Amino acid sequence: MIERIYIPTVRRADNQITYENLPSELQKRVIMVIDPNERHLYNYDCEYLELPEWIIGAKPCQIGETRKLIHKHAGAIKYAMIDDDLIIRRRNAKYWTGKSNMEKSRRDATPDEILLAFDTFDKWLDEPDIGVVGGTDLSFAHPPPYAEYLDTVFFSGLFVIDGRKLTKAIDEDFVTAYWKDEPTMPMVLAEDLLFVYECLSRGINTRKSIEWCFVNKSASKEMSSKSISGTGHDTTESHYDSLRYIQSKFPQGIKFYEKDGIPKNRKYCKKVYKPLDPESGTLLDFYDLS
Repeated sequence: MIERIYIPTVRRADNQITYENLPSELQKRVIMVIDPNERHLYNYDCEYLELPEWIIGAKPCQIGETRKLIHKHAGAIKYAMIDDDLIIRRRNAKYWTGKSNMEKSRRDATPDEILLAFDTFDKWLDEPDIGVVGGTDLSFAHPPPYAEYLDTVFFSGLFVIDGRKLTKAIDEDFVTAYWKDEPTMPMVLAEDLLFVYECLSRGINTRKSIEWCFVNKSASKEMSSKSISGTGHDTTESHYDSLRYIQSKFPQGIKFYEKDGIPKNRKYCKKVYKPLDPESGTLLDFYDLS
């Protein structure tokens, strides 16, 4: 069972889209992660985790430190970490089964379907190599593959995590917020990619659902404002500074190039992934499994 659902949030005491669109059974598992100075503004029937003052003052790496706190607070259980303004949707199964289960290509998920999605995520985490699962962010207009899910890929916004696997993998080299070799240089952006690569490099595989997807209107507006190309991809220098750090840590994981004078990048999760040997428990190179 997905025991807890962490929703980090700030300045949205009266606009909790994710929480309000969850079925009541899942709302009971929610822990809102908040600034203690705003606690009096929140009246939702859920638990609260107040950030310590040192994280509140840790800008611009507050997001990374908050997520690290969530991982430690959750411990060795299955839990979700979700942005605060998501609406979960379901894609028509006809694309991978050949049999349609709705009139449109996709629509908002019903409460029962959201429960089904979490049950599916729960079962996936019981597979020995899968430790982080999530949904497809519809902010990016990529055509969906004809598959129910994809393994060893990057995603963000909605993470469902097997803490039993993650707690074994986290060590002093597991970076979430600061550049390890430059402790005064915070990871301003791309924290989700860094987290995924840290997991993949430690034998924790990812799975992104194609059936279960979501819209994040706030993220869509923010990404559009940062995008020179108009594609929704963040092309700011601060974003690319973070990507360059990630590349220094995982050289095989990112390739930079330009198109029509616009900076672009490709991510290679499969080159970062190191599966665990099922017998010895040691890491294997993804391309050397013989």
